[in-house]
Amino acid sequence: MTTGLSAWLLGVTLVASPAHAAAGDPGLVRLGVDECAQDVNGLEVVVTDTHVYRLGRLFPLPGGLDSAVRINDHGDIAGTDDGVAALWKDRRLVRIGVADPSDTYSYVTGLNERGDVVGTSGAFGGPSRAFVWSGGAMRVLPGLGGDAGASDINDRGQVSGYAWDATGTQRAVLWAPDGTLTTLGTLGGHSLATALNNRGDVVGYSYTAGGSSRAVRWAQGAAPVPVDAPESVFGIASDINERGRVVGNLAVAAGPQQGFVRDATGPLRPVAPLVPGETTVLTAVNDHGTAVGCEFSGDVSTAVLRYGPR
Repeated sequence: MTTGLSAWLLGVTLVASPAHAAAGDPGLVRLGVDECAQDVNGLEVVVTDTHVYRLGRLFPLPGGLDSAVRINDHGDIAGTDDGVAALWKDRRLVRIGVADPSDTYSYVTGLNERGDVVGTSGAFGGPSRAFVWSGGAMRVLPGLGGDAGASDINDRGQVSGYAWDATGTQRAVLWAPDGTLTTLGTLGGHSLATALNNRGDVVGYSYTAGGSSRAVRWAQGAAPVPVDAPESVFGIASDINERGRVVGNLAVAAGPQQGFVRDATGPLRPVAPLVPGETTVLTAVNDHGTAVGCEFSGDVSTAVLRYGPR
């Protein structure tokens, strides 16, 4: 399952491997477009903000999509069209629209192999709602009394995301396929779930009582466990695959944000940027361990890919 977090992821064919970069992480390569790579499917086809990358080449998004965030193994692509959630499926564009007539925007955050979509719908300056779109019908997910948003959906129909409660605290949550909401544990402050796999393992971030944001994993509803470096002052886990590989980014004191990879067992592996000192963010990982994201240099972002299972 995937979730893209750029700053915070037709016919499908295997992608050819481009030449590896000489500097930085040995598996990190540029995809040739100045934007973020949002998602990568099991055939290693990548969607960036406005392109599809396959066979070592870039193609425009199909069907008039304005942006893309998710791609599944069937080649379905979820994104936006004219400011609302949309899905390219079966060679046609489906405008998912908004969850409530008063809403002015919606966007997609998750897509599973069945073509079910989740996201957030709302009005600028008004409430936001988490939604599931399946089989052509949209359903609003229950919240905790405040704004809510979905981040990912697995093939079992479980949905991860966040909900604000009556105390003004943002809580990481998990919705069952029937919509039942469960709050996940916290390290002491606000939390948000960004992605989950088919086993129900969830990742995201949680603030500590001291104010640091830590990348965490909730193993099938258990208490959150940090997966970034112990000295991290900022961390967020953006995705987890079926083998338990987690990707995200972190920062230590006086250092830039840096991508990281962590398997279910084994040490944290920071991802060195292509240009020393620049910021690197990993947004998604497929089940082969291949991750995508972007590297920032000033105001310019560059889509990058890191082949697994390094």
